[in-house]
Amino acid sequence: MPIFSRISIALRRPVVMAVKKPTPLTYIGSGRLHTAADLLSQTGSRRVLVMTTPGMMRRGQLDETLTELREKGIDPVVFDRVSPDPTFGIVAESARCAAGCDAILAVGGGSVLDAAKAAAAAITNHKPAEKLVGILKVKKQPLLLIAVPTTAGTGSETTIAAVISETKTHRKRQILDPKIVPFAAILDPDLTLGLPQGNTVHTAMDALTHALEAYVSEYATPETDRYAEMAAKMICEALPAVLQDPKNVKKREELLVASFLAGMAFTRTYVGYVHAFAHSIGGRYGVAHGLANAVLLPHVMAYYLPVCTPRLAKMSTVCGISTDPDETARAQAFVRHITAMNEQGGVPARLAQFPRGEIDAVIGEAFAECHGTYPVPRYYTKAAARALLETVCAE
Repeated sequence: MPIFSRISIALRRPVVMAVKKPTPLTYIGSGRLHTAADLLSQTGSRRVLVMTTPGMMRRGQLDETLTELREKGIDPVVFDRVSPDPTFGIVAESARCAAGCDAILAVGGGSVLDAAKAAAAAITNHKPAEKLVGILKVKKQPLLLIAVPTTAGTGSETTIAAVISETKTHRKRQILDPKIVPFAAILDPDLTLGLPQGNTVHTAMDALTHALEAYVSEYATPETDRYAEMAAKMICEALPAVLQDPKNVKKREELLVASFLAGMAFTRTYVGYVHAFAHSIGGRYGVAHGLANAVLLPHVMAYYLPVCTPRLAKMSTVCGISTDPDETARAQAFVRHITAMNEQGGVPARLAQFPRGEIDAVIGEAFAECHGTYPVPRYYTKAAARALLETVCAE
């Protein structure tokens, strides 16, 4: 299998590199959510679908934004039924709710942003989102979308991917197309101030996963390396500060920017085994994506060490983890630091919802997703994958 996967990856590389990945207009800073109404007015929008979660509406976090939209002569239509791991059914429901709308304002975590990207594409392409699964299936430009992340993790506001779960099986599927990159992204740290510690840590480790999987990818370039290094360094420095002071707006902003930069990196390189295993575990057993990534990340990076020691040693230096003159020691120190970050943030060593008896099924799904698609630096054997999953599954 690895030889055929490597051939597929090599054949895909010129196409992947040739496809232009747009960058959204980006607004960064405390209170920048107020930019949304002005921006939508400037684009000529008159009726906007506001996609968010029930919690955002219940807490009144968008009341001011809705008022600002109305003051600009824009009619907001609220769809607040997006839940974690949104299904194609939810996407279809939001698309029906968008009748007559000329734009979407998505405010929420990765689930909201992904659902909005899928809905925006489905609406203009006059197809259910299921028909857009795969690579470069979006033929018409999606509805104008402004993405406002409320967690610093997925980077969905700048990526070419939308991950949606199948309605019946809850298996996670991906729409991959540069056309679904949002028109604009607003990174407002005020929206992340109320996040519980668990969500803060899990999403930050999700962003770190994006940065590191991009960094060791066979598709990595000097450009993606810069994004990944900046993102990893900011996360390693900002996350401990936020854990110590959850109201630290400056460091919250740095986590948002790091997530954005990591998104810029992996949308150009793809991800790897951490995501492949996490997608299967999350889809099957309802494990939050950031949590699954956090638990898996140090194990997968340790597995990559034999072929990625120079890369991880350099990242260790960039992030200020180790200055040991021995390259191997620096790389190993960086992997240990990932584990230490998990421990500091209260991330469990095992995923209690993931039953040991389902390991083979997860391996099958993860390999099907990864092999021939993700340019990983080292392939897992089934035996090595089983050893990994036995380490992180429920006891």
